[in-house]
Amino acid sequence: MPRVGIIACRDYWKKGCPGYQTHLFCFLALEKRQGPLGQLASASIVSMKPCPGCPGTGRLELARQIVDQDQVDCFVFPTCLFLGDHCPTAASQAAAIEAELGRPVLMGSYLEAGAARSCSTIVLKTGAIPTLTECRQQLLNLNYLRYLYEKQASTTRKALQTLTLLKVT
Repeated sequence: MPRVGIIACRDYWKKGCPGYQTHLFCFLALEKRQGPLGQLASASIVSMKPCPGCPGTGRLELARQIVDQDQVDCFVFPTCLFLGDHCPTAASQAAAIEAELGRPVLMGSYLEAGAARSCSTIVLKTGAIPTLTECRQQLLNLNYLRYLYEKQASTTRKALQTLTLLKVT
């Protein structure tokens, strides 16, 4: 199960995903098995942090910190970095992370980078947008999973997996 670290755009981090106003598209990509992030079989997002800011040259140092803290197997530069050709340094920073840390960097989460460059925003069909109650439940599940992860040292691995499956489903 790949452990994924997301390095999002600092500008959009403050505002939320373009067109939707939340940091939800990366989680939807994983849940709905769409886009580059959705293609990672049984992946889990274990870290999501904003870029240090334009021009994005601090991403390598941030990636080092994420590897040390969260032991990620791969990184994702989410779709928001590429909307309207927003981040000119994303490709070079991805190459630097891959070269130094040996971890792959997916270019785009919900949409591939190439497709996102021609878009200025993302709009989901009404049926694809979760309700406020569903968003709250997903947040509760994520907080619960974080709690279990932090208590992992005192819980056996098998019991932890059972508890996680019971809560998430």
